[in-house]
Order: sequence, then C-alpha cells, then structure tokens
Amino acid sequence: MPQTIGVTTGLRVRGANGHHATVEHRIDLDVLADRLQPTMDGWKHRATVSRLTWRDEASAWPQAITPDRSTVQVPESLGFTVQEHGSDYVLQTVVWTGGWVDVGYLIDDEVYTFTPVFNDVEEVYEAVVKDVEEFIATSA
Repeated sequence: MPQTIGVTTGLRVRGANGHHATVEHRIDLDVLADRLQPTMDGWKHRATVSRLTWRDEASAWPQAITPDRSTVQVPESLGFTVQEHGSDYVLQTVVWTGGWVDVGYLIDDEVYTFTPVFNDVEEVYEAVVKDVEEFIATSA
C-alpha cells in the first residue's frame, strides 16, 4: 500500500463515465517547489528554465495555470519547462499532488512522454532533478 504524504484532502477527478473520483494528496507541492527552486536556479546557466506554474484544484473548470502561487488555494499541479540554450529541444514536467508526473520531451520534432508514479516529495525531487540533468547533458 503506498504511503500518503502531504495534505489529506482529496482531488476530485471526472472520469470518462462522468463520475467523480477522489485522488489522495500524496505530494506536498509547496515543499517540492521549495526544494526545486535552488536547483532550478543552477540550471539557468545551461538552459532556459521557466518559472514554476501552478494549477488550483479549488478553481472552476477550466482551471487556469498561473505562476502566482498566492492565487492558488489548493495546489493540484506544479510545472515547469526547460529548453537547452541554442536548441529546439524542450522538456516539460508537471507534478500532480496525486503522486504522478507528466514528463514530455520534444526532440528532433518528435514528442516522447511518460508518467511515472511516486510516493513522496523526495522521490519526485530526485527523479525530476535526474531527468533534467540528463536532458541538459544529452541535448547539448
């Protein structure tokens, strides 16, 4: 059984059948943002790194994506993009409070995606840092 980390409220998701399901909040996105920010600042010497963006679970559909954390009541996702200097290669990462991460690469006009699942902030942090470091190193 996965360990639940972070806040205990649930994320309501509408499935294909129109019914709502509740997703546990496993990842504290504020803690993750605090962990990532100094590391992201270091990446800016080797790549263009966007600001962190947030999506608010409590806002009405369609939920806006914003870089202003103060406007978000209940963080649902935390995202950013990285683009290698002088290259069209792009990495986009979106971490969801439910424990999964949407990762997308645009390399040579091809899109590659995967969605790993994690149990806590430390696991997500380590994986995201590894992915970005490898992306920056291989796209140079």
